[in-house]
Amino acid sequence: MQFGHLGIALAIASLDPRPETFAVVGAAQLLPNADSLVIRAGWAKPDFHGTWSHSLAFCGIVGAVAAALFGPWLGGLALASIVAHVAADLPTDSGIPLLLPFSRRRFSLNLWKNTGYWGRAMYAGYYRQPWAWILEGAVFALVAWRYGARVL
Repeated sequence: MQFGHLGIALAIASLDPRPETFAVVGAAQLLPNADSLVIRAGWAKPDFHGTWSHSLAFCGIVGAVAAALFGPWLGGLALASIVAHVAADLPTDSGIPLLLPFSRRRFSLNLWKNTGYWGRAMYAGYYRQPWAWILEGAVFALVAWRYGARVL
């Protein structure tokens, strides 16, 4: 998912729409893709993307740190957000090593092709695939429903 990660963060933050919730949930949602910055800086090879930062162990560590820093409620929302990010990346054909460091096996739903981790070509390739539109459309429909319900 590309822009869908933003939608997921908005949907989770709708449970407690305060500015600090948006900040914590948004940061947790985007954190797994920060590994692409490490690659862009030249500190890691491109195949580093989607490894440690997309494991359940990483999710647990981030959730625990968030709970220690922000309390159990925001920590729980941060954990939900980062786990949702990892789950949203499961449909890629390259898979996610959920069980690192215990196993390097990659899990995948194989619904779309991995089009990279950075730049215009990544977005263009991703959004040419039907499942991208279907799943992200569902995410943003949920966001519209959640925030529409608040307005009414």
